[in-house]
Amino acid sequence: MAVDAIGVRLARLEGGYEQSTARLAVIEQRLSQLDARIGDVSDQLNVRIDGLRTELLQRMDPRFYWILSLLVISILIPIFLRLLNL
Repeated sequence: MAVDAIGVRLARLEGGYEQSTARLAVIEQRLSQLDARIGDVSDQLNVRIDGLRTELLQRMDPRFYWILSLLVISILIPIFLRLLNL
């Protein structure tokens, strides 16, 4: 009888092991699907960000650079004038 009890216990352990293996396989499949979805969303976001960056750079027309140049020059002229007076 003791041998039968051990056999029953081993059968239960094997059944539990098979259930755990099946559950882990399902979890692994779901994680793979989630990984694929995240990759798709990441690719879509990268495309949108690249599009927005391109649009922003196109909107920065020569007037912006002209104003920026004037600003830098207006800062540098007083510095040079002070250096020349020394």
